[in-house]
Amino acid sequence: MPVPSKSARKEARRGRPSRNRAKLSTTVAAENFTFLETMVNSGRTDSIAETVDLAIARLRREETRLRLERATAEYFGGLAQEAQTEEDTLAQQLHTSGGGVDFDLEP
Repeated sequence: MPVPSKSARKEARRGRPSRNRAKLSTTVAAENFTFLETMVNSGRTDSIAETVDLAIARLRREETRLRLERATAEYFGGLAQEAQTEEDTLAQQLHTSGGGVDFDLEP
């Protein structure tokens, strides 16, 4: 997710919505509002709106990961036995060949 520019954050703080933002008026549980304020007061985000955007972006990434996991499991679960055996062989070969790589030293 792209990081909003300084001018977009300043604009949002002044109460003027930037071009790519939609106005939202809602209520939240008291503990959630306290969390939002804590994020802003600690300097982790510039505004409550930015904190909400961050939380939603994280939730969307998690949802995307779950969909990918389900689709992957469905794909491999539906393979014919011969194809599954071939996939298992390829996975084992990849695991073996990657054993000598030190990923901390790779650029």
